[in-house]
Amino acid sequence: MKNLLLLTLLTSFIYASPLQVLPFVSAQKFSGLWYEIARTYNSFQDKCVGSSVEYILNEQNEYEVYNRCFDTKIGGKLIEFNGSAEGVQEKENVAKLDMTYFWIFTKRYEIYYLEEDYSAALVADKELDQLWIMSRTPRIDDAKLQNILALLEGKMDLQRLIYTPQDTQGRYK
Repeated sequence: MKNLLLLTLLTSFIYASPLQVLPFVSAQKFSGLWYEIARTYNSFQDKCVGSSVEYILNEQNEYEVYNRCFDTKIGGKLIEFNGSAEGVQEKENVAKLDMTYFWIFTKRYEIYYLEEDYSAALVADKELDQLWIMSRTPRIDDAKLQNILALLEGKMDLQRLIYTPQDTQGRYK
C-alpha cells in the first residue's frame, strides 16, 4: 500500500512539474523567419491568421522583431507590429528573451522546446498564458508537433491552443 501511495505521489509530482527552459539557444541559429503553428489566446492577435515572426539579429543577442499576420483571412489586410528582443543570459544564448513593443511594454519569454536543426520551437511565458508553437515552414511535421504537445500535456489545457491557418506559400513575408 505504501508503495502504491509513493508511486501515485511521484507520478503526480512529475506530471505537474513545470517546463524547463533550454540551457542554450544560439542567437544566430534562432534568428530568421518563424511561422506560427498554434498559440494561446492573446488580444493583440485576436483576428490574426497566417501569423509569422521574424527575428533579425543585430548584435550578439539582440534582435529586431517583425510580427505579421492577415486580418481575419489569408490574403486579407496585412497587420504588422514590430519590437525588439534581447537575450538575458550569457553571450549568444537567447533561451530567455525580453521582448519589447512600443518602447515600454517588455515581457520575458522562454524557449522550452527546440528541434536540434532549429526547425520547430515552443516559446512561452513562465505561466504558459502566452505560448507559441512555431515552425520554419508554414506547415509543421506531425511528429514534431506531437513532441511539443507531449511536452505540454499535463502542464496546460491543450484545448486552449488555437491552431493558426497558414498560407502554404508564406507569401506575406
